[in-house]
Amino acid sequence: MNLAANELTHRVRGHFVLDLQREIFDAAVEGFDNEDLPLRLRNFASALRELGRIWLEQLAPKEKIRACEWFEQNTNLREKDGVTQAQRAKYAVQGELPDGFVLEVLQIDVQSTVKQYLALIDELSYYGRFDIPAKTAELEAVRALETFDQLSELIRERHASLLLSAADAAKEALPPTDELFGEFDVELDPRSTHLSGGDVHFESLSILSIDPERILYQGKGRVYARLQYGTDSSVAGDKSSEINDIYPFECSLESDTSDPLGTIVRRSMKINAERFNDDG
Repeated sequence: MNLAANELTHRVRGHFVLDLQREIFDAAVEGFDNEDLPLRLRNFASALRELGRIWLEQLAPKEKIRACEWFEQNTNLREKDGVTQAQRAKYAVQGELPDGFVLEVLQIDVQSTVKQYLALIDELSYYGRFDIPAKTAELEAVRALETFDQLSELIRERHASLLLSAADAAKEALPPTDELFGEFDVELDPRSTHLSGGDVHFESLSILSIDPERILYQGKGRVYARLQYGTDSSVAGDKSSEINDIYPFECSLESDTSDPLGTIVRRSMKINAERFNDDG
């Protein structure tokens, strides 16, 4: 068996974004494929465990974890300012979002994901503990790869799902559109003298970034509006002075990380009204 040519090997390699991680992984695979090396399975499994640690440190830096509202210092650690593997796994899924929001509003139990992750890391410790035949070693190496693939996908999927739930909750909590967007007729067409309707329909809201202070969102949708050109009296006899149309827009919003649904405000809005400018 050539582990380097295995499809699963290529999939696991895709989880690594840093050159150092890929180099360690490639060396571990090359070492396992050398049947003359003693303890090749044990070395391979040890390398995967170390990669799991490095991979998680890259996803969850210590400085960012310590800045979280939910962080509590573990006094049993050798480093006074250290963090645990469980805290790293929690950050990789939850980020800076406060526990109350995640547990009570989103009703997501991140701790269960943390336990699953730690169990998968522990599972890697069992591979290569005993001398086994070559064929069995190959099967165990594949199982070790499957375990690493599971723990990587677990973190990625749970993080993406949590962000999606948080964005959906923010979308439901948005203030009335007139408060959020105010007057935007000039953004549609500076030549328009009046804007009627102006209903805003959000099609999507996603989270762009989270830090200890704020959550940044990106919103997309459409504005339904009637633009008027000229005075009311001139429009009364000339229907061509009115345009009813739908305009796509993008916007950025933000809220406080400590209270994600408390106050959501607009930072910017861009309405696609290029055809007015093209009309000259």
